[in-house]
Amino acid sequence: MLRIALALLLVVVLIYLGLGVGFHLAWESALEVCRETRMAQGEFVEPAVFGGVLRLGFDVTFWPIYAAANLRQDGTLFATPCTK
Repeated sequence: MLRIALALLLVVVLIYLGLGVGFHLAWESALEVCRETRMAQGEFVEPAVFGGVLRLGFDVTFWPIYAAANLRQDGTLFATPCTK
């Protein structure tokens, strides 16, 4: 019984982390397109505060919160400064 519960928990955690990595990659792609667009227009593009592994860790861990806030505030799953 315990093995089944642990196996199910492992599956749920792996799905959660997989969705988080997918969210991170899609959001980073949307941010990069926005940065390039803003630079081409001559606007100031703020530097990334958290980069690399730290940003990946935040995005993978808190992706449901980020997604809900983006949907509520901007009506899109991957909000960028270009969506405002």
